Amino acid sequence: MQLVNHLYSALNITGPVLLILLAGVYFKKTGLIDAHFVSVGNKLVFNITLPCLLFLSVASSSMSESLNLPLVLFAAASTLVSVILVWLISPLFTEKSKRGVFTQCAFRGNMAIIGLALCVNAFGEGILAMAAVYLAFITILYNVLAVILLSDTRGAIFSKLAKNPLIIAIVLGALWSATSLPIPKVMELSLAYLARLTLPLALLCIGASLDWHSFKANHQQAAAATFLKLIFLPGTIVAVALLFGFRDEAIGLLFLMMSAPTAAAAYIMSKQMTAHGALAAEIITLSTALSPFTVTIGLVLLSYFNFI
Repeated sequence: MQLVNHLYSALNITGPVLLILLAGVYFKKTGLIDAHFVSVGNKLVFNITLPCLLFLSVASSSMSESLNLPLVLFAAASTLVSVILVWLISPLFTEKSKRGVFTQCAFRGNMAIIGLALCVNAFGEGILAMAAVYLAFITILYNVLAVILLSDTRGAIFSKLAKNPLIIAIVLGALWSATSLPIPKVMELSLAYLARLTLPLALLCIGASLDWHSFKANHQQAAAATFLKLIFLPGTIVAVALLFGFRDEAIGLLFLMMSAPTAAAAYIMSKQMTAHGALAAEIITLSTALSPFTVTIGLVLLSYFNFI
């Protein structure tokens, strides 16, 4: 009975995300939404609604409480080790020309949408500030590592990071928080209206973007990268984190962020910088479809053993 209760609790976290993803698939199939809607929706989320959500979360909280420095440092170190490990073993799964794409897709998770949605479902909106600060540091690391993996041209990386709307929003939120000034009510409510669009709209767009017809010559490589992304890497990282004493919200946030499926940004960068965008698309589709099930199992185990 206890195991059933833990399963029920886990499904309450992952179930809503899965249902909205499936709704996106259905709406696209029936023609209710199309590729243009998805393109515009993704731009709206990335440039407007998600920055509003992150700014509000950070600006309305204390940075000293939001920054879990040991967790951020552990996550950064784990990410670096993961990238090195996957790069070293990638020849077992793919040819040399695809190593960069394979490695990026195996470590780069969709933290800003699916990871954030899972964290809110698990711990409530009170987790948003901690998650936003975590997101800022790890997003910067993700982008630096992705450019290193995919290209020999690294000159524009810092200018691109400086223009990233998510990072700008978090930095502005931190600066506002440092002033200890309350957010004006009109501004707060207006931003909150936009912020509430973020997760449902983004999840619908992700669901509508899934394309099972893209599976052609890369299905074995996609399966290997998905196994690393959803099972091996998050399982190993969380196990080590438990040995270091992380518990409760910290271990929950770490698990949900690390076990998020491959980010859509991995496809965009792979397509722009290499000739292997199709492999990235397959990994994103497969990992997104399977992640609700792997995350549910992980949550059941963590809650059953009282780690969260």
